[in-house]
Amino acid sequence: MIRVLLVDDHQVVIDGISSILEDDSSIKVVDSALTGADALRKLEFCAVDVILLDINMPEMDGIEVVRQLRKKGIEVNVLILTMHNNAQFTKQLIELGVQGCILKNSGKKELVFAINEVSQGRRIYGDDVTESLFDSLEKTQKAVDQVQLTKREVEIIKLIASELNTNEIAEKLFISSHTVDTHRKNILSKLGVKNLAGLVKFAYENQLV
Repeated sequence: MIRVLLVDDHQVVIDGISSILEDDSSIKVVDSALTGADALRKLEFCAVDVILLDINMPEMDGIEVVRQLRKKGIEVNVLILTMHNNAQFTKQLIELGVQGCILKNSGKKELVFAINEVSQGRRIYGDDVTESLFDSLEKTQKAVDQVQLTKREVEIIKLIASELNTNEIAEKLFISSHTVDTHRKNILSKLGVKNLAGLVKFAYENQLV
């Protein structure tokens, strides 16, 4: 029996998914939560195999819930439900070690299959989600290749766009501040921009962050 915790800020969604899953004898919805904070509290006391987690919630979204799970050392398999096929979200989820992500308009068969896969620790991302991610990665790589950025320069662009200063970047990459400054000047030259605002714009337009 796969024990599931449903987390969504709309009760009607929780009720709908619970209704879909109640006919499957291999899955049991043991509890639900309307907020990320409530879900984290319940996971400390409730034995769960899979948390079925909405990505878009007020106060604490699904990504932050996953970060808090990792921080607290709570071991549970996570399946994200989303209305939006967003490649940037998918990148973040993969980096956080989330096992699965499917769209909310998926059918019962796909949902049940995803829950079963995730409960075994296997990774599953819906076809639509995966296609969007691959398109995003291809776009990013083309942009990087076009201006001939090195791996190190891509790293530094990401860190600058994440609002790290020169000293913080140097410490994180184990290089000197002078080296960071040199890389930054080279990046600005390659991108043909005058300042860090142009660099950050490039990063977001080409989904480096």
